Amino acid sequence: MKQTKTQRSQKKSTSNINDFFERNKKSFMLIILAAGTLMSFLMFDIKASLGGDDSDYVLYADRFCHDFVFPGFRGPLYPIVLSPFVLIFGVNLVLLKSLSAIFILLSIWLLYKSFCNKIKAVILIPTLLLLSICSHVFFYAAYTYSEPFFMFVQALFIYFFSKYFLNDEDVKYNIKHDWRKYLTIGSLVLALGLTRSIGFGSLAVVILYFIIKSKWKDMLFTLSASGIVFFAFQIFKKIVWSQAGSAYDIKYYLAKNYYNINQGMEDFSGFVNRLIENSNVYISKFLYMFMGLRPENTQTVVPFLTVLTYVLFAICLISVFKKSKSLLFVGLYAGIMNFASFVILQSNWQQDRLIMIYYPLMLLFILGGIFYLFTNKKLRSFRFIYPLIIVIMITGNLSHSSTKIKANFPVLQRNLSIDRLAGLTPDWRNFILMSQWVSENIDKDIKVVSRKASISYIYTGRMFEIIASVPSEHVDSLLTIAPEGKSILIVDVVKMANVEKLMSIENLMPNLNHIITGDMEFEERNLKFVCSYIIDNNEIENIKTQLDELNLKYWSNKSNFNESCRKYIDNIYIYNPDKLLNNIEKNNIKYIIIPKLRLNPNENTGATINTISIYLLCIDMKYPNRFFTVHEIGTSESCELVEYAPNGIPTELNNTQIN
Repeated sequence: MKQTKTQRSQKKSTSNINDFFERNKKSFMLIILAAGTLMSFLMFDIKASLGGDDSDYVLYADRFCHDFVFPGFRGPLYPIVLSPFVLIFGVNLVLLKSLSAIFILLSIWLLYKSFCNKIKAVILIPTLLLLSICSHVFFYAAYTYSEPFFMFVQALFIYFFSKYFLNDEDVKYNIKHDWRKYLTIGSLVLALGLTRSIGFGSLAVVILYFIIKSKWKDMLFTLSASGIVFFAFQIFKKIVWSQAGSAYDIKYYLAKNYYNINQGMEDFSGFVNRLIENSNVYISKFLYMFMGLRPENTQTVVPFLTVLTYVLFAICLISVFKKSKSLLFVGLYAGIMNFASFVILQSNWQQDRLIMIYYPLMLLFILGGIFYLFTNKKLRSFRFIYPLIIVIMITGNLSHSSTKIKANFPVLQRNLSIDRLAGLTPDWRNFILMSQWVSENIDKDIKVVSRKASISYIYTGRMFEIIASVPSEHVDSLLTIAPEGKSILIVDVVKMANVEKLMSIENLMPNLNHIITGDMEFEERNLKFVCSYIIDNNEIENIKTQLDELNLKYWSNKSNFNESCRKYIDNIYIYNPDKLLNNIEKNNIKYIIIPKLRLNPNENTGATINTISIYLLCIDMKYPNRFFTVHEIGTSESCELVEYAPNGIPTELNNTQIN
C-alpha cells in the first residue's frame, strides 16, 4: 500500500530526530556523564547510612584485608573489592562512597558502549539522560551499599554478552577457538552471584534467550562454562577458606519470616501473595517514582498501575521481538530478575534499592518498546506520545532531584565545615556519641554490644558485638508436662506495667520458663504478653492467691495453651530468658549500648526499635539486678550504656550525662 504524505512526513521526522541523536551521541554522552558527576556531588552524604547494611560491607572489607576472613554473609565480592582501599587508606568514608559514584557512572558508560551501535540513539540517549538526573539512582552514589557495584558488574556482563551474542549478523562460534568468550560470560555470572545472590538468575536469562533464538550450542557451552567457573571457585574457597560459610542460606528466603524461621516455611499461596504484594510496591510505587511519574516519597500502591505495567511489558516484548535483539535481551533480563526478586523476597522489606539495580534496563526496555510500538502503521499517528513521555519523565525527575538537592546540600556543607553529624536526629546523634565515648573510655579488649555494630565501628574504628534480634524459640520448646513435684502456670501479664508487680511475688520470677509476646487468642481472651512458669507444688496455691489479688488471669492447662501457640505461630515470639543470659555470658559481654532509635525515622512518636530492650527485659524478669546504667548521653531520645554485672555489683565507671 502506498504511504500517504502525512505518513512519509512522520517517518522522515522520526528519522531526522534519530539522526540528530546519532550524530551527536558522543557529545550527549559527555553531557550525561557530567550531569551524573554533578548529581553525585550534590547528593553526596559523608555520614554512614542509618540502615547499617552499607557499614557492614566496610566492616567485612576490614576483616578481609587485615585478618583474611572471607566475607561469609551477604555478597562477598563487594567487600573484597573494597578491601585494598581500606587497607591503604583506612576507613575513609568519603573515598569509599566516591567509589559508589564511580561504579554508577561506569555502569551508565558501559550501557552506552554496549548498545551505541545496536539500539537506536533516539532510545538509548534519552534513557541515559534520564538516568543521569535521577536522584533515586544517585542517592546510592553517596553510600557503600553493594547496589552501585552490582550495577557496574551487571553492565559489564551485558557489555560482553552484547559484544559476543547480540550482533546483527548471525555469528557462529566454536568451542575450540572461542572458549574464552563462554568462560568470560560464566565468570561474570559468578561475579553477579557473589555480589548479590539474585545475580545467579542472569544465567537463566542467558539460557532463555538462547532457547528463543534456537542457539543450542551457545546455550550448552555457556551453561558448561558457568558450571566450570562456579565449581572451580568453590574448590578454591574450600582450600583457602575452609571454615567460610555460604554468603546466603536459601532457607531464610523460603521462610515466612526471614528473621524468625520458627514460624515455618512459605507455601505456594504465600509465594503468590509475595509476587502480588511485591509487584504492587516495587512497580506501582518505586518504579513510577523513579520515572518521575509519581510524587516523591509516595506511600500508596496502585494495583491498576501494576497490571498496566505488566500488560505494557508484554506489549513491548512483542514490539521488539523481531526488531531488536538487544532490547529483547534487556527485556528478558529485567523481567526475569525482577520476577525472581518478587517471588523470593519477603514482602515486608520494601526497599527501593532492590529494584533500583534493574531500573536502567527497565527504562531502556520500556522506552524502546514504546518507540517500536508506534512504528506500527496503525499507530504511527500517535508517535508524538513517545517524546511526550520523555519530556514528562525529565520534568518529573528534575522536580524530584531539585527537592532532594535543596534538602541535602546545606547539610553537606555543614558536614564538611562545622559538624560531621549534622542532619542526624537526636536519637542517632546520641547513639553515635555514645559509641565514641565507649571507644575513648572502655578498653578495646572488653566486649561491648551495639544494636548497629557496623555503624559504631565506622565512627570509632573499634569492633563491637551485635544483638540484631532476640532469638525466638519454636513452639515445641514449650513444656507440656511439668517435672515431678512441680506444676505449670501460665500468666497473662497483659502489659509492661504489671511486670514490676509480678516481680514482687516471691518465688515466681525465679521460676520463669518462657515469655511469649505477640497476638493470639486463648479461651476467648486476646493475649499479647504471657509468661510461663514451672512452680513447686507446695508454693503454687500461695502464688495463685497473689495473682488473684493483682487481678491477673492465669491457667494451668499447658497442653491447650501450647496448641493455641501452634495455631498462632506466625504472630508470636517465644523467648527463653536462660538462653538469652547464656548468650551474654558465653560471649563475655560486659557492656551494652541501649539507644532509643525511632521506629519512624521521620518523627519522634515515642515508639523505638526496642530489640535490645526486649532482650534485656527478658533476662531481667528472671534475673533482676544484673544490668546497671553507667553512662547516659542526651536528654531527649537519650542513649544509655549498661553494664552486665553477674554478681550484682557494677564496676566503677563515671555515671554522667552529656547533653
